[in-house]
Amino acid sequence: MPLGLYLHYPFCRNRCSYCDFYKELHDTKLQKQFFDALRTETDLIAGQCGKRRVRSIFIGGGTPSLMPVELLEDWLAQVRDLFIVEDDFEFSVESNPESVSLELLQSWQSLGVNRPLFGVQSFDPQLLKLLDRRHSPKDSHRAVYHANALGFASFGLDLIFGLPGQNSDKLSADLEQFVDLAPPHISFYQLTIEDGTVLADRVADGSIKLPDEELNLAMYRAGVQKMEEAGYRRYEVSSFAKPGFECRHNLGYWEGDEYLGLGPSAHSFIDGQRLFNYDNLHRYIETLDKGHLPQVVDESGLDERMTEAIMLGLRTTQGISRKRFVKRFGVSLRDRLDQSHYRRLVESGHLLPDRGKLRLSDEGFYLVDEITRCLIK
Repeated sequence: MPLGLYLHYPFCRNRCSYCDFYKELHDTKLQKQFFDALRTETDLIAGQCGKRRVRSIFIGGGTPSLMPVELLEDWLAQVRDLFIVEDDFEFSVESNPESVSLELLQSWQSLGVNRPLFGVQSFDPQLLKLLDRRHSPKDSHRAVYHANALGFASFGLDLIFGLPGQNSDKLSADLEQFVDLAPPHISFYQLTIEDGTVLADRVADGSIKLPDEELNLAMYRAGVQKMEEAGYRRYEVSSFAKPGFECRHNLGYWEGDEYLGLGPSAHSFIDGQRLFNYDNLHRYIETLDKGHLPQVVDESGLDERMTEAIMLGLRTTQGISRKRFVKRFGVSLRDRLDQSHYRRLVESGHLLPDRGKLRLSDEGFYLVDEITRCLIK
């Protein structure tokens, strides 16, 4: 089976107030050491798993739009030498709008990137400042203009809701601009307050206040309605695409397909085993300098992995294949569900047990977290 290949590029210009992904402040010398280590990791991982077929590449971060093109080009040449990259592969790269230029997108395009992603988050300058984002609304519009000018058939924008100070009117203004720009893909996700972030400290000390659950639900409903009216199809709770422009890489995650993760903090699922890379760049580099892979085996048990599969599957409109669940875990999906809650959710219309699958109804998607918590044994 072809697999997905993920690279975590760990450098940023600054630390956004809400982000808890592993990152280091950009440093040219350390970046060179990272790419040297990455090439070693790529060699070692290919030697371990063989010359596998790759159906998608996804570079996240961090801020991948800070990557020197020549270092990216060298790594991609190595990937193409060690793996079989399929002709119709999907190649996504995340970016921050302020670091996107026409020249950068042209370079990416020449290297095979066919799905640039722009972390717009909002067009409201006050909300961008709250998030410690460096870009302006003009930067976001310019990035989309460049993508269209270069003929990218597929690209995506991120939109966030549930921000302090955000209300339905502010979100509506953002939605209007997103829909007007007509990206093939929109990620529309609710702010999550992560421990250890600046935003978490501000919430804890009361200096900022989050929208309540009722307002968040109203904003999510408004977003879904607006995007569906504009021709987008929700295929996962936070993911909306024009038909045919769903993210194939992420679908692989949600459906339990194999993937390789490279770079600090990246995860892999290969040959039935889950692996985590060290979430420390210096330890990552030092380990690879010694010729060892910087990873540990995930020791979570079968119950935890089945729970995760149910949680991820219910977030997609395709739902969970009962047959595939049994094949993957050797246990029926029914045996993992609380039957009293299951019957009640089916009767209420929130769960749709049809065609060999278990999936949520449209109304069920608005309560996905609550449903998942009560449904799993």
